Amino acid sequence: MSVTSTRDIYEYPNPMHQAGQHFVMAEHFERMKMACAGNPALFYQYAEHEYYHKALAHRYKGIAAAGGM
Repeated sequence: MSVTSTRDIYEYPNPMHQAGQHFVMAEHFERMKMACAGNPALFYQYAEHEYYHKALAHRYKGIAAAGGM
């Protein structure tokens, strides 16, 4: 199997790819948070998810930068 096959990509995720996935998830939860602005319980639940995914995205972006990717 070649190094660039799609199977290898999914077995060993690229940190920039993971950062992108978490940024997309953070945007999704931000939209959900704004949609539920009238419901405080859901608003804060979605805000928590947004914060979590943003933090992971920045972490993976830092890992990629340190690794020279």
